[in-house]
Amino acid sequence: MRNQTLSDTMKNTPQKLSERKALGLELILFAALLTLVSFVLQGCEDACESEISYTYLEPVYTSLEDVRSSVTVLPAEPLRTHGKIFYKDNYLFINEPNKGIHVINNSDPSNPINESFINVPGSFDLVIKDNYLYTDSYIDLVIIDISDINNAIEVSRQKDVFNGYNSYGFYVDSNLGVVTDWKEVEHVDVAKSDCGSGQIYPWGHYYDRGIALEATASFDANIAVSPGNSGMAGSMSRFALSHDHLYLIDQGELLALDLDNPTDPMMGERQYIDWGIETLFPAKEHLFIGAQNGMHIMNLDDPINPVLLSTYQHVNSCDPVIVDGDYAYVTLRSGNECAGFTNQLEVIEISDLTLPQVQHVYPMTNPHGLGKDGDALFICDGYDGLNIFNASDISQINDNLIAHYPNIDAFDIIPFNKVAMMIGEDGLYQYDYSDLTNITLLSHLKIIPEL
Repeated sequence: MRNQTLSDTMKNTPQKLSERKALGLELILFAALLTLVSFVLQGCEDACESEISYTYLEPVYTSLEDVRSSVTVLPAEPLRTHGKIFYKDNYLFINEPNKGIHVINNSDPSNPINESFINVPGSFDLVIKDNYLYTDSYIDLVIIDISDINNAIEVSRQKDVFNGYNSYGFYVDSNLGVVTDWKEVEHVDVAKSDCGSGQIYPWGHYYDRGIALEATASFDANIAVSPGNSGMAGSMSRFALSHDHLYLIDQGELLALDLDNPTDPMMGERQYIDWGIETLFPAKEHLFIGAQNGMHIMNLDDPINPVLLSTYQHVNSCDPVIVDGDYAYVTLRSGNECAGFTNQLEVIEISDLTLPQVQHVYPMTNPHGLGKDGDALFICDGYDGLNIFNASDISQINDNLIAHYPNIDAFDIIPFNKVAMMIGEDGLYQYDYSDLTNITLLSHLKIIPEL
């Protein structure tokens, strides 16, 4: 693969950024960028008054030709990190952010078999309809035929679907390609005169070749290049299927695609929804959008042109949502990417979709994804593990804890057919919950980080 670092040709990147994005982009960037630091950084205005040590990073570019010719099936690889999950026809598909998709034969949940790996550079989300897998590849939407699961083949590619995949705002350059990594180039002291170089943000600033972070800040290259159903998707997904239509989040915009021809989707008009939309959950004739500042409800009577019915607003926090009957369940969590300090579960009545009303609020530790099957409510409570509640009485959820599995860092879950498939920091856990008084661990497929 042909890679190269950014040169002086990108000095006008901040200007390109402002031209490419709609109203609210700076807020999107601010929220995404905060995921990369371990604490609140000093603003550049302060840095101008005294010298501060910064880490300087340059984006690594890969040509579009190389990116668009890289989809292939490889032998099974160990899970190296956790990402989005999707279940269909006894197979579990686990995304490895920025790299591709693990194919797990889950016909026996007590003995999941890692069968193969679909290499897709820049993949962060996925859904499957019939025999077609839809995933992102940086700026493109890729369609892969998985009718022969061990011989998956790219059959179509919708180019330039995602305008804003990169959290630092570096986009496609016709000469260089797309940003696929970040490379540390030097440590320097930032003087006052340097603050005029590039666009200023509280985390640091652009300089003529890349970005500058406070030297003590942590950095994750995968996050820095990420975007800001038939089958079962996890609640953290920004892809959703409904009415033979595919819905996608591209930063603050909602995209609707008609899948009447599954390998050549027809795209409707882009809709700007909100600066912080994060997750999608389809339910009957509606689409529920989790946002950092609330929940949006879209009517899908005309599926290619969703119509906003209402918005429920809450404090600024990360926000996946699921729906069951007349209630929506929303988890809010604190964290740098969310710029909030709230960790809780909200139960929202949606019997009148035009007027959603919060009914109950329950404190949590660090909730991420969630799922529900019957009365069983599953909440991935981040570093506090997995919590399972009896939610038959929505006014007493916290008093009806069925099980708590600590010492795991839980991210997202799919409860289906009495098996809960949960992905977390240290792997895939599966639980048999056919008897809620005796939930049992079926298997654990470990994540093995690269050294």
